Amino acid sequence: MNVNAPFLARSRRRLSGMTLIELMVALLIGSLLIAGAVTIYVQSRNTYRVTETTARLQEVARYALNVVESDVRLAGFWGLTHGAAAIDNRAGPNEAASAIDSPVSSNCGVNWVVDAERFIEGRDGNYDLDCAVAAPNSATNWTDVLVVRRASSDTRPVNSSRIQVQSNRLHAEIFRGSDIPAGFGTPPASETRDLLVHAYYVAQGPANANGVIPYALRRQTLIGGSPPSIRDEEIIPGIQDLQIQFGIDEDGDAAGTTDRYVDPDAVPVGARITSVRIWILAVADEREVGFASNTQHVYANADYSATDAFNDNRRRVLVSKTIQVRNSRS
Repeated sequence: MNVNAPFLARSRRRLSGMTLIELMVALLIGSLLIAGAVTIYVQSRNTYRVTETTARLQEVARYALNVVESDVRLAGFWGLTHGAAAIDNRAGPNEAASAIDSPVSSNCGVNWVVDAERFIEGRDGNYDLDCAVAAPNSATNWTDVLVVRRASSDTRPVNSSRIQVQSNRLHAEIFRGSDIPAGFGTPPASETRDLLVHAYYVAQGPANANGVIPYALRRQTLIGGSPPSIRDEEIIPGIQDLQIQFGIDEDGDAAGTTDRYVDPDAVPVGARITSVRIWILAVADEREVGFASNTQHVYANADYSATDAFNDNRRRVLVSKTIQVRNSRS
């Protein structure tokens, strides 16, 4: 009789390994763990992508809004002089072409640069300015146009290549030359500032290989030169819509409070624009697979709920703000 037989039998059982059933159970458990890990990873990646896209859109929209806001707040600022009525060489679109405005190349209209009385104006869903949009872009046919005229916030030396504003406590003058206009004392009795004129609008470019149309916030801006000219420049890409409404003071009370808001083309004659409501819509660069926006894009006087351009699987963020026009009293 072999006394080591029980020990050898136990040893063989220990060395026999896993049974088929145990192996299948282990594989099943491992597969479930891997599937769970992959699911969590995919969900985390999708959440990160959505968060990143939304944050980028908010950043783009806020940047565009900040650029426009800083300009609007100073609309109608003319240096030491308050009020467009005290500015010499100003001219409106229905007047004879100004000797200062006429030489401006690529101009946006007759007396468009020197129309100081309309220091802020707009177009309602229609880009009808004479200045061309830089190819290959084209102005959209549904967004508004916002025009701002003012003097620069910083004083400048006299520069014959630029159109400038000379001001003292009594009056101001729009001029272009190498010397301070007659009747103005030397600084600090008077100040020289560049004339700034901007027209903000939204443009769209040709569709890319994936059929995605790029959008951008752009502006027509007065620049120096011989002669000065209007340059079309991009502010930031990724902006699909710009809508505005003007707050107006109709009764002309001393407080200058806003009585109501109207669309850009509905400002009554003689009404004073005291504030501006702005809506800016940022759009993602590419389509997002599986994303469908349920947002009804209805704001200002715009309704895009049935517009194909807003149902293309691209994520969007809308920002808005009401901006007070500091120099509205004139």
